[in-house]
Amino acid sequence: MALRRRVPRVSTEHRPGKYLVRDEQFSGWRECVVLDLSHLGVGLQVVGEAHPELIDRSIQVEVEVGESSTTSLRLTGMVRNLSPGKRGGTRIGVEFIGLSEREQAILKTMEYLDVRW
Repeated sequence: MALRRRVPRVSTEHRPGKYLVRDEQFSGWRECVVLDLSHLGVGLQVVGEAHPELIDRSIQVEVEVGESSTTSLRLTGMVRNLSPGKRGGTRIGVEFIGLSEREQAILKTMEYLDVRW
């Protein structure tokens, strides 16, 4: 069965990012690549395999906005799916939860303007 997306995604041109599993804060931030983004969620690529127990866990994702490293978005969501990455590693699908009105507006504006990072 083909997976269907609920909303269009903004391509992030494989922007570097990082993520933190909320209840594993002692393990610290881990590197990832942000593949795509919408006001509902984000697709991440991580090195290696992600443990299936990651599904339904809270995660924070941080990605730099623009060309400078001075501005970033840090968003919270729940891991909803895991799948093999196209170039190895694991693709993690994250659904955003509890975004502020401002965060939602930023993401919807990026979608509307079809912003490329």
